[in-house]
Amino acid sequence: MIQLIVASAEPRFLDFVRETNAEVIGTHEDMGPNLAQRILHDVNASPQSAVLLDISLDVEQGLRTLEQIKQSGPDVYVILSDMNCTQDFLLRSMRSGSADFLQQPLKRAEFSEAMTRVEQHTQRVQRQDRQIGRMYSFVGVKGGVGTTTAALNFAAICAKHGKSTVLVDLDMDSGDAASYLGLRHQYSLADVVDGLDQLDQAMLEGIMVRDALGFQVLCAPEEIERSRLIGEEHLREIGSFLIERYDAVIVDGSRALDGLLLSCLELSESIFVVLTEEFPAVRNAQHYLSALARAGYGMEAVKLVVNRHEKKGSLHVSLEQLKQTLGASPFWVLPNKYEEAMTAVHEARPVVMKGNAELGRSYRDFAKKLGMNGQPPSPGKK
Repeated sequence: MIQLIVASAEPRFLDFVRETNAEVIGTHEDMGPNLAQRILHDVNASPQSAVLLDISLDVEQGLRTLEQIKQSGPDVYVILSDMNCTQDFLLRSMRSGSADFLQQPLKRAEFSEAMTRVEQHTQRVQRQDRQIGRMYSFVGVKGGVGTTTAALNFAAICAKHGKSTVLVDLDMDSGDAASYLGLRHQYSLADVVDGLDQLDQAMLEGIMVRDALGFQVLCAPEEIERSRLIGEEHLREIGSFLIERYDAVIVDGSRALDGLLLSCLELSESIFVVLTEEFPAVRNAQHYLSALARAGYGMEAVKLVVNRHEKKGSLHVSLEQLKQTLGASPFWVLPNKYEEAMTAVHEARPVVMKGNAELGRSYRDFAKKLGMNGQPPSPGKK
């Protein structure tokens, strides 16, 4: 059962939560300045608990409390609740460290969905504690921003550093990962779904294709009709299977933020939102971040990757303007080396393999920031 620590000065709010299936192990009706310390005391006694923080009485004090909690306990899962649910407020709450948000008045269906997300978060933490593999998802705010290129270059780096690696192409309409690598494939994700009842590693490796660098690619179906038969539960099961057997699972999520993509994001340690400094891309990124915030993904998981950065791009949004608009600094900025990128595509080789390419160096430094420094594969992985 999900355990909750609830802070609210509103009796009806507390009564609502007590009537749900969640186990309330602590309540705080005094919303004074030492609230964060009292909540953290409860969290220390019950580390698996999530915190539900009602900030409707005083929004600014509530956000300060959230920030204090996250400063002392960065891993604490905090759900904010307020009447306000504007896009700007959701982004602000996410920047402050909230993992999820519930609009008031509370509704049973929305509360139940939030508890499901708490449970999924707990499962992700437990998987990480067991030192099984990690999933990294690359999602693009619009077509043509370089999502596939970023995903396959990261997969190449993981493989180069001795990680058993799988690249999953989730672009069901025009999956390009295999063609970018010059790979021909007979089978796809649809074939895994067809044989899900008999899924084992031997079957999976017979379906995937192997790049010369050593990583496997699970291709998107070429037949649109077959791709439409792939459901969210299929991807959850396949994703869980992969991270139990491989060190790194990289998802090329070049698609809309729909149920299929969200089913992979639920399993992901990091979600890289890829964008350029073009005005439409930045606008879409703002909507994308708000949607992720509503789905319960905080800034600890969501990381902005700016592609094709021009230092003197007068027709584009500057990095400072981008930061102000999105309320978050980019995790990484890739230089605009379009010729290097296109040469790599034509040669069907990731640009990170070119030692003198500036774009390749930037991708390698990106991986270093994530701790990819050549550590040996995790125990038990093949």
